[in-house]
Amino acid sequence: MMKFCTKSLLLICSTLGLLCACSEKSTTEPNFQKCSDTSKIKGYQADFGGYKEGKTIPFKHSDGYLFSFAVTDRDNFIDDACQKHLNTTLESAYPIYSISLSAETATFYYNEDDKLNQTITVKFGQYIFSLRNPERLEKELALIIADGKDSLAYVRDSSYIEKMEINGVAYADVAVAKGRKYEQPYKNDYQTNTVESSAKLYYQTKKGILKIEMEDGSYIAINEEDD
Repeated sequence: MMKFCTKSLLLICSTLGLLCACSEKSTTEPNFQKCSDTSKIKGYQADFGGYKEGKTIPFKHSDGYLFSFAVTDRDNFIDDACQKHLNTTLESAYPIYSISLSAETATFYYNEDDKLNQTITVKFGQYIFSLRNPERLEKELALIIADGKDSLAYVRDSSYIEKMEINGVAYADVAVAKGRKYEQPYKNDYQTNTVESSAKLYYQTKKGILKIEMEDGSYIAINEEDD
């Protein structure tokens, strides 16, 4: 009887030890995918505008005066949640304008279509725009035409123009984002409440921001005619 108890006790201890070992192993091995080894974003968000630090882009105001935007900052990083970020700043010396572009994307994609869903958030003064991939907009428009239906979601969000002329230069595959503006009075940089606005931003993947129309009818636009 003593031998049976001893054997049973040893078996129980052995089993508990195995369970403890398995438990320790499971807590030390992560059950999630490792973050990317690079912070670089690829695709539409990275290609947008060909913006590189130090680059200058000629612009023209609707009042007629000429100025240039310079890419003063371009920063890549990965946050604690494994999200990739790309922040870009365009600034002009006079008149003093500043445009900030921020892109955020997941480290991993489930399929190629996910890459077409990338967006870029643009802030210009009191206005904020969400720029969707023009290639995605073109495909959505083709589906709407094929179905013979109007899409309120499409019209409300943004639109697509096959060709338009800006300051004497023709641009193809132009997307148009409808803007919103910060609720007034604008209090601080951390304010997030926005309301609808009639402002619009015209853009293209290759050239980036082409034109920004403000609510009062004035605008600034890329000026490559004499470039």
